[in-house]
Amino acid sequence: MKFKVANVNCINCVNLIKNSLEDTFGAIEIDLEAKILSVNLQEKDKENFEKELSELGFEILEQI
Repeated sequence: MKFKVANVNCINCVNLIKNSLEDTFGAIEIDLEAKILSVNLQEKDKENFEKELSELGFEILEQI
């Protein structure tokens, strides 16, 4: 799944997301310039992923 994400402004943001969520959700790729996050999620895990990402201070704007 790919998501447009708000508030991803620097490499520290990228590292925070990856370090916090990859153990639970698997590999996460982030295009910092485009603010696009890619992750291989099952549909059942999407809501929990969005919640945990939000708790880190990042908002999903849309699924692409």
